[in-house]
Amino acid sequence: MIFSLFFKLLLAAASAQAPATLKQAYELALRHSESIAASEQSIKEAEALYRRALGGAGPELSFRTAADWEDEQGSRLSPSSQSGLRLAKTDLTGYRELAAVRAAKADENRKGQLRRRAEQLLLGDVAGAFFGLLQARENVDATKRLIELADQRRTELRERVRVGRNREADVVGQDFQAAALRSQLEESTRQAEARTDLLSYLVHGPFGEPTAPAPAPTAARPLEDYLARVETRPDLRAAAEGVREADQLVRSEQAGRLPRVGAQANLYSHRPASLKDNRWDASLTLGLPLWSWGEVTASVDAARARAGRQELELQSLRRLAQLEVRNAYRDLASARRQLELRRQAVELAEKDHDLQDRDEKRGLVPALEGLESLHRLNGARLSYNNALLAVRLASINLDVASGAEGGEVELLK
Repeated sequence: MIFSLFFKLLLAAASAQAPATLKQAYELALRHSESIAASEQSIKEAEALYRRALGGAGPELSFRTAADWEDEQGSRLSPSSQSGLRLAKTDLTGYRELAAVRAAKADENRKGQLRRRAEQLLLGDVAGAFFGLLQARENVDATKRLIELADQRRTELRERVRVGRNREADVVGQDFQAAALRSQLEESTRQAEARTDLLSYLVHGPFGEPTAPAPAPTAARPLEDYLARVETRPDLRAAAEGVREADQLVRSEQAGRLPRVGAQANLYSHRPASLKDNRWDASLTLGLPLWSWGEVTASVDAARARAGRQELELQSLRRLAQLEVRNAYRDLASARRQLELRRQAVELAEKDHDLQDRDEKRGLVPALEGLESLHRLNGARLSYNNALLAVRLASINLDVASGAEGGEVELLK
């Protein structure tokens, strides 16, 4: 018993500390997401490649030692050795090295932008699970209230059957309605448990009772504001960095037609006796490419084709992003209008149920009318919850489609 009590206390403490708001869930998901962590590793890889490009642009400092054997007096071998420091750079064009460094930097920036976009898309996943859970819990509460109302009505009907004011079939009809409501409650409970598990998966831990955020503003900003923000979307910026990287790779391939310089300097710590007075030497070479059988031209053409493809992908992504914003804006506007209509429908259904219940008690309408009014009220409340979910998700989708950062999303504030 002591262990059971201790376990319950631990569960209560974990539940009290579990996230309950969309903002808390999103922050935890960001912290523990494997996809975000993988993006971080991609950025680190790009940073390392950028440093490698920087290092490759400079000369190499090395310590070298060499030994030679020469034939003297027939079969006699005379060893000769030397060692020292060497500073060398070969095939230097300057143009190629600078382009390679810029291309590596563009790739690093591209992967950083892709990480930001992954964070924005993660918000859509978390919001879908969070608001789905919120809707399922709201459906559970609404159905429980209707079941209580149905049970109360069934008790009244049985009393009226006893005194001969209603038929036994009216009670059976009410029992059928209550059974249907309990079936609906079971489904809503299943959905709530599934959404709770999904949120726990996303945040890597338990999730508490969801707290509904403030409703989204009734009037969205003008469509032009969202379209203007599209250019800041991280995936568009990543595509633009891809274009810059491809352009630099074209320049790098074009450097194959330029003269190449090689430089080398040696500082010896040990040399043969015949050369011991020469402690250092240096050399400079200049090469001018004349003919490579079309290799350089083919490499340049391939790089240009890759750059052209990147530019077309950027244009396509920009048009797609604008379409996504327009669709999301239209969906949000429609969802808000639907929510207002569903709210009015709930008010009318509640009023209809009250009037039907009053008239039935007065004997003005049959019990069947009361059952139908309860059914209409149930459908109206479920439809309202669905419409509310649609508004919340459409608001998040519009922010994600336009490239809003987490702090700019209304439902996270």
